[in-house]
Amino acid sequence: MKRAAVVVLIMGGAFLAYRQFGSHGPAKRYQQFADEILKRNYAAAARMSDGLSEQQVATMGTQERIGAGPAMFQTLFPSRYNVESEDKASDGTVTLHAIQTVLFNPPGVESALRPAMYAKLRQTVQLKKRDGEWKVTSFENKFQEMDSLSSK
Repeated sequence: MKRAAVVVLIMGGAFLAYRQFGSHGPAKRYQQFADEILKRNYAAAARMSDGLSEQQVATMGTQERIGAGPAMFQTLFPSRYNVESEDKASDGTVTLHAIQTVLFNPPGVESALRPAMYAKLRQTVQLKKRDGEWKVTSFENKFQEMDSLSSK
């Protein structure tokens, strides 16, 4: 019984350590950055970058790249991310190639439980560690596809 309790405590401690220290890497920062751009919170996204102004970040806006733009989104749901590749350069720069799947309801569709549509964006982001935290140094945001979820 004591041995089982020790194993559970060790596993719990390992999980907590992973959540505390393993979730703040470049992929996590990219997701935070992309979420702020999606929500059109360009000032917060610019603070997560190194060398990108609020105005530059706004020109990369996710909502603006999808179809009819911001008028298309009545309700946003949490995005899904798929990091397809991660490359590390000798200078410490990390380049991520990822797909952000934006889940949303267009105007006139009322559902708080599930999205009616999705849009996929192909994103390339470069990050570099500055003063102990990952900063976005470059972000490319390209519309890939959009469809209703009911057709899947």
